[in-house]
Amino acid sequence: MNNDINKCIELEKQRKFEDAIQCYDKILSSKPKDVDAWTNKGFSLNNLKKHEEAIECFNKALEINPSFAKAWNNKGIALGNLRRYGEAIKCFESALFLDQNYKFAWNNKGFLLGTLGRPNEAIICFDKALEIDKNYAQAWSNKGNALLSIGKPKEAIECFDKALEINPEFAEAWINKGNAYGKIGKNNDAIECFDKALEINPNMEFSWNYKGIALSNLGKTEEAIECFDKALKINPKNATIWNNKGFALGNLARYNSAIECFNKALEINPNFGSAWYNKANALNNLGKSEEAINCYDKVLEINPNFKWAWLYKGTALSNLGKL
Repeated sequence: MNNDINKCIELEKQRKFEDAIQCYDKILSSKPKDVDAWTNKGFSLNNLKKHEEAIECFNKALEINPSFAKAWNNKGIALGNLRRYGEAIKCFESALFLDQNYKFAWNNKGFLLGTLGRPNEAIICFDKALEIDKNYAQAWSNKGNALLSIGKPKEAIECFDKALEINPEFAEAWINKGNAYGKIGKNNDAIECFDKALEINPNMEFSWNYKGIALSNLGKTEEAIECFDKALKINPKNATIWNNKGFALGNLARYNSAIECFNKALEINPNFGSAWYNKANALNNLGKSEEAINCYDKVLEINPNFKWAWLYKGTALSNLGKL
């Protein structure tokens, strides 16, 4: 690679993606067939969440060189970000057809297979990536998540430990390890992991959220609410965290405050069945049976097989003398 492109790559390393794009555009104005510049420009666009524009760049690179595995891989990432998972997996497979030892493509394919609920196939991909590079921390962490999803938390923890041996500052692996401990009821160990993640990056909403859940499980509800508040300060548009805060407030019998949280969650995601259900229960506890029934009906529109919603709707109807 020439010095010009190295300058652009340095800007990417500093996460100055707008500047990097301008840098690549300068190269492409004089060298319109530079596949590295097209591919790297797409990478920067992807990081700015401009996924459609990124795909256009990868397509340009692939028109020039259809055998450029990196462009296929990066196009797959952009398609995955757009939830076009089938197309994305085909791109990773194209990259792997060109280069069987492309560890990033194995990892990325595995990640999407896991997202599609195919964890056993995902594990095969992560193992392929780890055969190529046993020190690939991201693949260890992703394999751990796949194992967790098939009910193997202890094996998952071993994978997260491998990832953390390689990179002790890998916040995502600390979060994942904490979740695995939570699955086996080791909430104090889980909290230690979430605290490690927060030492590395205090602005990770998910760490605060998961720590809040673990504290809730230990009956430390006030502390849990503080964690949910920290998470919501970082991202007030996270419906799940509003729902979790509401649930914690409900456990303290602060039902009106809980309902405010469930309403926030439902403003963000009107099809959030859990928030409708929790709101219904809070209304029931306040003796507002008619309003509760309306919420249970919303739950059952979303999931007609949710037996607890049927049961508590029956209780609310009974309270109104309608059974």
